[in-house]
Amino acid sequence: MYGILTADRDLARADFGDVTHVFADSVDGTRREPLAGVANSIACWGDTATVRDEPERAAVTADGTRATPDADGHHWGTVCPTDPDYRAALLERIERVGAMGDVRLTTPGFPGASFCHCERCDREFAASDHEERDAWRTAVITDFIAAAAECVEGDLLATLYPDPYPGNLRERAGVDPGSLAPFVDEFVVPLCDVGYGTTYWVESLARGFAHELEDLELDLTIQLSADGVDADRLVGLTQQLEAHADTIVYGTYPDDAETVRDVIRRVREADTPALTV
Repeated sequence: MYGILTADRDLARADFGDVTHVFADSVDGTRREPLAGVANSIACWGDTATVRDEPERAAVTADGTRATPDADGHHWGTVCPTDPDYRAALLERIERVGAMGDVRLTTPGFPGASFCHCERCDREFAASDHEERDAWRTAVITDFIAAAAECVEGDLLATLYPDPYPGNLRERAGVDPGSLAPFVDEFVVPLCDVGYGTTYWVESLARGFAHELEDLELDLTIQLSADGVDADRLVGLTQQLEAHADTIVYGTYPDDAETVRDVIRRVREADTPALTV
């Protein structure tokens, strides 16, 4: 299947493919009204606006580095996943959006292997039954996803950081696909680049995820970027990935909408067997 991810309401209502993902809540803190009949995307702990206005809510390392857009390796602010008030408000938002149908969760984990060491996290880990901090972090995220699943009437999609190597997601973000599998219907992996000057790495990561997730019996969606990408390159890349993914969605802006429409048409025609007489 093929589809788009967009923040543009007009594009979301247009006929582009089989599925449509729409930004309801973005990592910059923007909140939009959800749409019916699409997968509304909600940023979980990624929330630059909240971190800017209330920096004490940001996840923090043991040396005091907070997960802000100014920190090395971070592009947005991330709230600590054990913040109880934020968690409650987030679940209320998921329930409201989930009443419209499918929900896609982005930034569902900790913002890095060294997070979080705020006083609350240190206290909760010390009081837990876990001897290993990564196991405790994984339990925190899994419990949250399980609670989110109860709030959604349609399917729940979880976005994974693009690192398929065994154990890395758990160590990096507290996200264990096997632990999440009972609560989600689909995993989404963004493999985005500017122009896709080379594409071998995209196929390698998609193949890695296909192997890593094959025993979970859940659909895998690969997200590509269409911004400024040549249609021929996107067609070729899509054909490389079709063996590894159930669905491919293209991040789409109004300026590249016709390119995406052309790409979907061409890959569908290439997949359609010729009629014989």
